[in-house]
Order: sequence, then structure tokens, then C-alpha cells
Amino acid sequence: MNNKVVIDINNISKRYRIGSISKSHDTFFEKMTSIIKKPFDNYKNLKSLSDFSYDDDNIFWALKDINFQVNEGEVLGIIGHNGAGKSTLLKILSRITEPSSGTVNIKGRVASLLEVGTGMHPDLTGRDNIYLNGSLLGMNKSEINKRFDEIVDFSGIDKFIDTPVKRFSSGMSVRLGFAVAAHLEPEILLIDEVLGVGDPQFREKSKQRILSLVQSTSTVVLVSHSFGLMREICDRVAFIDEGKVMFVGDPTKSIRKYFELTGKN
Repeated sequence: MNNKVVIDINNISKRYRIGSISKSHDTFFEKMTSIIKKPFDNYKNLKSLSDFSYDDDNIFWALKDINFQVNEGEVLGIIGHNGAGKSTLLKILSRITEPSSGTVNIKGRVASLLEVGTGMHPDLTGRDNIYLNGSLLGMNKSEINKRFDEIVDFSGIDKFIDTPVKRFSSGMSVRLGFAVAAHLEPEILLIDEVLGVGDPQFREKSKQRILSLVQSTSTVVLVSHSFGLMREICDRVAFIDEGKVMFVGDPTKSIRKYFELTGKN
């Protein structure tokens, strides 16, 4: 790992408006009144969509003023309970969604594996999905051809490679997706929980693949609930709670902070 910053996160916040329940109208008079007031209510609701404030009960802040940097060749882990904002942060880094405020500067070729079966077309075969996913991740056909056998061998689904993905188990889909992303040899790899999928042999193989990517100066940002894995492969761990960064640093210290704050054993 060196000190070249490849991911620079500055004051990132992400907010969502919580939907409200429509009022029911039981009487004829109430229904007629509602129809008359509808244009005014629509204008009021439309205006409210751009009206955000921290104390608005209808606003959910998934992330609040996130700041940290990731260096080239570093493995950064992200921990936190469900709903803490971990996946939202990865989606912002992968450009799936935009932050409500703040900026993210990324230097390098990015590949991401964020959800089970991400990018998989259910009606296409495993073979076709390798080419589809590879192209979506930035590989051309010759690059995919060169790595095709390695990808199939790594995924362990060679017997089903010409079977439609809709007949795959979720574990098979994510193994294939991870195999494609891991053989892209990206400069930055974003991973959300997928190392917890599959049998122990596949999880160990995935971990070793990440380590080999890091040794070739790839940068990895990894979300996982596996604290053992975090201690083993991460250089630093960021602990996020309720959309805020509580601690970034030594993996063991970050995990200890998590247990201290959440009260979990």
C-alpha cells in the first residue's frame, strides 16, 4: 500500500423522502372536497419534494457528512448494523446513485459486485452472462475470451455454464458474478457481502483472489459482517452507524468500537 489517494470522499450525504399514506375519504362531501383541493395539494406536495431539512420528519438521512480517503493498494472494510448506510455508500462510489450533497473523486478503473445476481439476465445462459457482465464492467470481447476459462473454473459452475441463469441458485449467480468482477483486474474493486456466499472452499478462494488483487496494487472496499475476515485481510476498517462514520482505523479497534456502541457480543 502507498499514500496515493484513489478514493476521496468529501462531506457526502444522502437523503430520501419517506412516503406518506394517502388519506381515505368515507363520505360524499369528503370526496368532493378532496377533488376540489387536489390541484392545491399536488402543488404543495411537489414543492415539498425539493424542501429538505435535517429536522424534517419525512426525511431519512441514509448518510450524513461522510469524510475519509482510501489509498492505492489498500483494503478498506466497512462495518455497521443493517440500515447503517454501508450499501448506500458503495452505490454512490459505484455511480449507481448520486449523493444529495458532497463530492466523491475516484481515480482508477472501478468494478463492483453489490448484490446477489447483480447484472445477471435470467433468460441468458451463464456463458452469455459472462460476456454481458464483462462488457458492463468495461472488458472487450477479446479480454473476455482470454479470461473465459479462468472465470468459469473460478466460479465452479462449469457443468451449468450453458444453463439459463434463472435456473441457478442465488449462490451460483453470485459466484459467477464475483468470478467475472475478480478477473477484470480492476484498479478499484467494490464488494458488498458476497464473500459470505458459497461453501467454505469458495469463500477461501475468493479471499485469496482479493489478496492477489491487492498485491498487484488493486484497491478494495469491502462491506461484510464477517469480523474475522475484516481482521484478516483489511488494512483499515470504517465503522458506520446511522449514516455517520464513527471510527476509521485499525480493524480490531474499529470492531471494538462497534461492540461498545451497539452493545452486541
